[in-house]
Amino acid sequence: MDTEEFSSMREWALSWIRGSIESYLRGKTPINIVKGRIKRAIESYGVKPEEIDAIIDLLQIDPSLTIPRELREERARPLLGFVEELKKGEKSG
Repeated sequence: MDTEEFSSMREWALSWIRGSIESYLRGKTPINIVKGRIKRAIESYGVKPEEIDAIIDLLQIDPSLTIPRELREERARPLLGFVEELKKGEKSG
């Protein structure tokens, strides 16, 4: 796979993760599915845990989402914890 192809797969993965997290925040996708997708994006597509953090942070303040902010923050908390665990695993591994 060349660099350009990898880059486009990575962009696709970031978009996939953003959509998955948004769906989870809306209550439409179970957290275990989203966690699996996050792991796959990191392991297979070169996405960094910090990028996942940034996506979660942006979705928490996205005015186009019609989800109460408190609910977004509550739902985002376990995902942020999961990403933190992945970061720790990355450093020790």
